[in-house]
Amino acid sequence: MASSPQVTTAVVKPRRTLARRLLAWGLAFVVLVVVLFAVAVLNNNYSPGKRSRAQFNAQLDRAIEASTQWIVQHPDTYGNPSLMFMVGDMADMSLDPRLRQFVENYVASNRVRIPGRPITWYYARLVDPQARVPMISAEQSGVGWELQWDTWATAPDRMLLNPADRADMFSPTKYIWGRRDHQLLALDIYRHFNGQSAELDQAIGPVSEGVARDAHWDFRVTDAYYQRSAFVLGAGRPELIRRRWIERILDYQKADGSWSYCWYGWCRGIFEFRMQDSDPGHATVQATWALYMLKYRYSQWIDQHYR
Repeated sequence: MASSPQVTTAVVKPRRTLARRLLAWGLAFVVLVVVLFAVAVLNNNYSPGKRSRAQFNAQLDRAIEASTQWIVQHPDTYGNPSLMFMVGDMADMSLDPRLRQFVENYVASNRVRIPGRPITWYYARLVDPQARVPMISAEQSGVGWELQWDTWATAPDRMLLNPADRADMFSPTKYIWGRRDHQLLALDIYRHFNGQSAELDQAIGPVSEGVARDAHWDFRVTDAYYQRSAFVLGAGRPELIRRRWIERILDYQKADGSWSYCWYGWCRGIFEFRMQDSDPGHATVQATWALYMLKYRYSQWIDQHYR
């Protein structure tokens, strides 16, 4: 009986040693994750090298040309009216005949002005401010909240948007992360078609700054990465855009002129992983819109960041 305490002590010591090792490994793993995250965030916001203005402009021009060719060869973009707003804006900025023809083909396609679906008339207006649209309610539109906001923004005197939905769209603080991105696009479209107003300024400033904060921390070059830079520029806030974000967009363009929706299998959702990439059109139009705005609308941003 006297030997039993020794046996108990002999069993407890290995268990304590194992627990300490597991705790040490766990702490080491946490420290490693924190260090890797810090490095990724730094790499996302600060350029490791210095590109000259000539180098940047050359890469920008190549990227715009390659992506423009890709876009005009993929009319499946017609299926997303909000993307077509971006293409229409690119056509207006650059006067590129390929884009203008692409937009004209979209307006003439069977995806707009469908009998019995009055909302489709607003799809044409997204690329043509002079397009006539009928008077409808949001309920008659039959589309989700994103497209309701985008189409209402083109003609707020013609679509009767629910007051609560309208208040949500102009809220400076209600949304975070991905939904805030789509809110900013709707505000961009509203600004494009209706100009500035006190109500718009109260919302678009804080929402733009929130999207820029998201871009600071989210180092993954996914569809959302291009989206944030494009939408902040669309809001008229180029000063919020870091040089490194644009350089990473340029560096991740694929050889065919498009951009990937995912980043090494990690997609726009925090827990969204996919082996096969999807929807390059969505990513490509948004990335290209950002580059077009820098070249044709905010060339002073290039002057400020490159010598």
